[in-house]
Amino acid sequence: MFVKKLSVETGVSEQVLRLLLTILFAYPISLIYRLTLVRPLKTKWAPFIRNLYVVITGLSLSYFFNGHHIKHSLITTIVTWLFCYLGSIFRNRVLSAIASFLFNVTYLLVGYYMTATDDYDVSWTMPQCVLCLRMIGFAMDFMDGEKLLKSKPPVNVKENITNTNEKNTDTKKVSQQTDSSISTRPQKQPISFEKNIQLGTLPPLIETIGYANFFGSFLIGPQFSFHLYRKFITMSLYPDPSNIPPRCYWFALKSFLLGALYLGVQQVGSGYFPQSYLLTAEYAAKPFIHKLIIMWWTGKFILSKYLGIWTLSEGACILSGISFNGYDDNGNPKWDGLSNIEKWNFEFATSLTQIITSFNTNTNLWTKLYIFKRLVFLGNKQLSSILSLVFLALWHGLHSGYYFCFSLEFFDIEAEKRWAKRFERYTKPLYLSQNNSNPKIMFGKYLHLFIGWFGQTCALHYAIISFGLLKWDHVISAYNSVYWIGHLTVFGLLLFDIILPKPKTKKVDKETNGIVKVDKESKNVNGGYKSDRINGYIKNDSKIER
Repeated sequence: MFVKKLSVETGVSEQVLRLLLTILFAYPISLIYRLTLVRPLKTKWAPFIRNLYVVITGLSLSYFFNGHHIKHSLITTIVTWLFCYLGSIFRNRVLSAIASFLFNVTYLLVGYYMTATDDYDVSWTMPQCVLCLRMIGFAMDFMDGEKLLKSKPPVNVKENITNTNEKNTDTKKVSQQTDSSISTRPQKQPISFEKNIQLGTLPPLIETIGYANFFGSFLIGPQFSFHLYRKFITMSLYPDPSNIPPRCYWFALKSFLLGALYLGVQQVGSGYFPQSYLLTAEYAAKPFIHKLIIMWWTGKFILSKYLGIWTLSEGACILSGISFNGYDDNGNPKWDGLSNIEKWNFEFATSLTQIITSFNTNTNLWTKLYIFKRLVFLGNKQLSSILSLVFLALWHGLHSGYYFCFSLEFFDIEAEKRWAKRFERYTKPLYLSQNNSNPKIMFGKYLHLFIGWFGQTCALHYAIISFGLLKWDHVISAYNSVYWIGHLTVFGLLLFDIILPKPKTKKVDKETNGIVKVDKESKNVNGGYKSDRINGYIKNDSKIER
């Protein structure tokens, strides 16, 4: 009742209030967990107790947000677990992973269809889309665990947490455990999806429910593997469970304040630049330059909403302790392990590629591991990239605006890649350290950075308009008002790149401060290798760039 009353008094819709309150309630829940359970417990039931706390609090928050629609998350979690169980019984984990994928995607799409409105829907489908990826990843990790068992004998560390023997204390460095789903993380390897995250055996259902409903991330993310969750509740996430690194409270507070600032700025900014204004006759009648400026700012504040809500959610994850990311070079603990936004890099990015590496990073990494890499059988990286983007658009919903946005993103990145390569011979020398004392070159460098920043913001803010407006007729109306300038620009650049002769590939020789010519097909210049970049995706072990 108090939420309805608060909704009337503030003028904010009830579901939006429930969204914000659910994220905020995760803070005291995380604090209690941090103070009482992130420490050695002298019982073999310690992991079970921690998981039980997550289950009770996570389901409570889920019920507060979803009401009786909590049944959807329980159904998909239990059915996915049953698919994996049957796959283990019949020794066909591949089939269980395929069934889990189809079930979760279909369930989500039917939910989108049943609840769709003309606006962005804040309903049970919001946490369901997070759970969809989580359960698909869970099933695929279980499938991969079968390969692990076949390749080498499994190391016996019991996965059933009710049978975990901590020998009267978990003060031992549980990092010495050798669970097939727990391994030592190489330096700079992201904690959300480490290497060797396969599940040799199926975790118990109660533990799977805890993973699916973790109080700090079940609603809007971030995504992470079951591997990390297991390390979290067994305390093997920390080098020494009896000496937990300090300062998580300060980093959690900083995320809270920064998230609140983003949301506050978004509320004020969207009041001056509402996206609905782009559909009015008054907007269409304005001078062309004025319309572009208004669209630029409107796109900026659409993005600010996501930056704020993800940053706010990140604070609860930090406070719980699950975001611990090792130590920096100075020995200071890092708490950015589940950061979904690299704020500074995002705000001052000078290319769309940099935007992608700093925005919704854990979802991008999930897409790389569970979609992009699984399409290797196609033998075509470009096709794999396109299908990955199609999946992401479908995952977001059925509104046509999502497909406008992701398709334009693909062509934007392709055009950026091609023209960056054309100008590489001129831009590379600007960034050589020995040229830092040359005023003209430094001016050219900063001019290049500004042009890059301005260009990527124009492309990004233009594309995100369709993501915000959602409906076909709304998107068409808004882009008609600016004569589809963003689409014409990117397709024009691609056309000119096809028509114009290809430049000779050149690389900067840092030792001679000159430019050396290399073979077009060469992959190695002065001992260094070209990036494996395919239409916005960088193939490496730590990032996916979408």
